[in-house]
Amino acid sequence: MLRCVAHLQLRFLHHFHRRALSGAAGLVLPRDSSLLGYSRNFAPATSIGRCSSYIATAAFTRLDISRCETLALGKTSATINDMNLSTQANTGLAKSFWASCKREAYASLYHPFVVALAAGTLPKQTFQRYMAQDAYFLEAFKNAYQLAMETTTDEEAKAIIESLQRDVQEELNLHSSIMQSLDATDQNCFEPNMATTAYCDFLLATATGSNEAQKFGSTSAQIITAMTPCMRLYAFLGQELKKHVDHVADHPYQEWIDTYSAAEFEAAASKIEQLLDKLTATLTGKHEIAFLESLYLQAMNLEVDFFGAQLLGPVLVPFLKCQPAPESYILLASDFDSTCTISDSCPILADLTVQTARKSHGGRSVGESGASLLKKRWDDLVMQYMDEYEDVLKRSLVKKDNGSVNALSAENLQEFLKEMSNFEQKANARVEEAAVLKGLSLASIQEAGKSMPLREGCSDFFKRLESGEVLVDTCILSVCWSKTFIEAVLEKGEVRIPNINANELVFEGRISTGAIIKNVETALDKQRHFVQLLDNLKPTQDVLSIYVGDSLTDLLCLIRADLGIVLGDSSALKQVYGPKMAPLFMKAILLEQANMRGRQQPTGYVFTVSSWYEVEAFLLGPARNRPLYI
Repeated sequence: MLRCVAHLQLRFLHHFHRRALSGAAGLVLPRDSSLLGYSRNFAPATSIGRCSSYIATAAFTRLDISRCETLALGKTSATINDMNLSTQANTGLAKSFWASCKREAYASLYHPFVVALAAGTLPKQTFQRYMAQDAYFLEAFKNAYQLAMETTTDEEAKAIIESLQRDVQEELNLHSSIMQSLDATDQNCFEPNMATTAYCDFLLATATGSNEAQKFGSTSAQIITAMTPCMRLYAFLGQELKKHVDHVADHPYQEWIDTYSAAEFEAAASKIEQLLDKLTATLTGKHEIAFLESLYLQAMNLEVDFFGAQLLGPVLVPFLKCQPAPESYILLASDFDSTCTISDSCPILADLTVQTARKSHGGRSVGESGASLLKKRWDDLVMQYMDEYEDVLKRSLVKKDNGSVNALSAENLQEFLKEMSNFEQKANARVEEAAVLKGLSLASIQEAGKSMPLREGCSDFFKRLESGEVLVDTCILSVCWSKTFIEAVLEKGEVRIPNINANELVFEGRISTGAIIKNVETALDKQRHFVQLLDNLKPTQDVLSIYVGDSLTDLLCLIRADLGIVLGDSSALKQVYGPKMAPLFMKAILLEQANMRGRQQPTGYVFTVSSWYEVEAFLLGPARNRPLYI
C-alpha cells in the first residue's frame, strides 16, 4: 500500500478538470457537386477476372446530395480537456485527436469482423464483400484528396496531397491483387451498403461545407481532418494484427495484414498526419479545435459502423453479449487503486494528514512543526516498506542465468503470496501504531476523493454496465485504507457500485483516530471475499466471473476468475506470473478459433490491457450512444 507514496514523495498531486464547449454552427450543403463523380481524370477501372470492376462503379456513381443534408453537423456539444490544448500546441492536432479516439480505435480492433479476420476464420465471401465496399470507399477517398488539393493555395501541401493520392491508387491496385488471389466472384451487381454510403456522404459534406463552417479552418484542413482517421486506424489495426498472427502459417488474409502493417503504410499515415498539423498550425481557438475534433471523431465512428455493416456468422465477441442468458449469472469484480484510478490512494491520504497537521489550532509554528514531524514519520514508514518489499521479492523469486525469473509453481505462488500478505499486515500495523492517519475529518476525506481522477474510460464502462445493456453484478475489492474515499471518487465519476469491500478508518465523531478497520489487507483477503461472492451465487445458477486488477494483491483473484484482466504494466506481476500473461486481443482470437474450429482454450492465463476502453470493447463492443457531432 505504501510503495506509491515513495514514488510520489507526498508532494506531486495533480488534479484535472474538464469543461464542455458549445458546438459550432452546422454545415450547409450545396446541391451541385458530387464527391464520387468529381474527378475528371480517373485512372481506368481495374478488372477482376471477367467482372466490370466495382472500382469503376464507384468512380462514376453520383451521390444523392439530399442524403447529405441529414448529416446535421453542429447539433450537440463536444468536450475538450483544457489540459489538452497545450498538448495540442506542442504535438500538433493529429496525435491529440487520435489519442482522444482510443474508444473508437479499440471498438474497431475488437469488432467481430476484425477479430475473425485476425483469427483467419472470416468467411472468404464476407471478406470479398468487404473488399468491394472498401474499394468503393477508396475511390471517394481519392477524390476527396483532389478536392483538398483544389481548395488550398499552399504548394507544399498540394505536393503532399498528390503523393497521398498515388498511395491510394496503389492501395486500390493491391485490392485488385488480393481479390484475384481469392478467386473473387463476379462483382457486376455490386451496390454500396448503407455504412459505405454514409461514410462517402460524410466526406462530401465535409468537402463542400459553407462559408459559415469555413470560419473554423480552411476547407482543405476540414477535408484532411475527416480523412486522417482512416489512415491512422488502418495502420493501428494492421500493426496490432501483425503482432498476434505473424507466426501463423498460411494465414488466408496475410496479404491484407502485411499491407496495413507495412512501414510504407505507416509512412503514409504519418504523412497525412503531418499534413493535418501543417494545415491547422495557425488554429488556436477552442471552438475551432473542437469543430475539427468532431470531424475526426465522426470519421472514427463511421469506421466502426463500416465494420459493423459486414455480415458475419456466429461470433463470441463482444464477450458479455455472447453469453447464454438467463442461464449464466455474470459477476465483475474490480480492484480500485491504480485500476479504477490514475494513481494509488495512499499518497493522497498521506498528504492530507500532513496538510491537516499544518493547519493545527496551535498556531502556525506549531502546525508547521507538527507537519514536519508527521512527514518524517511517513517517510520512515515508506522507506521501511520499500526495503522489506524488495527483500520479499529477492527471497522468493529465483532468477535464471539470463536475469529473467523462473515461473512459480501453483504451490510456490501460494506460499509467496502468503509471505507477501504477512508483510502487508505488518506494514499496516506500523501505520496504525504511528497514528499517521489520525485527525482526518470525514469531510476532508470525501473532498480529497472528489479530486482523484478515474482512469480514462472507467466511468464510461461502468455506466454502460449500470444501464442494463447486459445484466452484470459489480463489486469493488480494495486494500485502500478508506471505503469513504472510494465512495467519494466513484460518486464524483458518476459511477454507482454499491458493493464495496475495503478497509475503513475508525472515527470518533467525524475525526479519524488513526486506527483502521481491517477488512481487506492482502491478496489472501481479496481471494477470500471473491470466493465468498461466488459461493453465495453458485447454489442457484452458473456464474461467469471476471476480475480486473493491476497488482500482486489481485493475482489470486485474477487466476480464480473465469476471465482475469490486468490493467496497466505491473513489473512485479510480470516477474511473478509473466509466462502466463497474454494480451486480451489474443483471448479474442482464441475464442473465435475455438468457436469456428473447436480448438481448446488454454487455461491459467490472465490477459493484459492498456485501458478501460479496451476492456469495454472486448466485453461490450461499440457504445450505442457514441457522440457523433459537435
